[in-house]
Amino acid sequence: MKLTHLNELMQKIYQLLRKNGRFVLHEFHPISTKLITSTGKKHKVTGNYFDPSIEKNHVAFTKHMPEDEKANLQHVLQRKWTLGEIITSAGSSQLVIETLEEEPNHKISDIGLPKTFTLVAKKL
Repeated sequence: MKLTHLNELMQKIYQLLRKNGRFVLHEFHPISTKLITSTGKKHKVTGNYFDPSIEKNHVAFTKHMPEDEKANLQHVLQRKWTLGEIITSAGSSQLVIETLEEEPNHKISDIGLPKTFTLVAKKL
């Protein structure tokens, strides 16, 4: 699979970092964004983790806005990458992976499911 835009982003990050500079990415875990649908305490595996499609969505903060402001917002196009694609792209851009931590969800009903991850990579 060609990871054009993700690779371009990682190359730009590499270019912007100084020698020994670190890139820290803290993001929602792809398992929670690509695979699991939650309704209260009930979870369903409804997605395809490897689906490369691009989706049209509202920007992330939309749910926190007043209803009258939501109507004027534009949509974004979103590609949900797998964790492997993100790590591979960072490494392919000459960044050296120092740390990858997967953090659990701390809600009682979500124990055992990954919620976020943190990637730390360095430019040598």
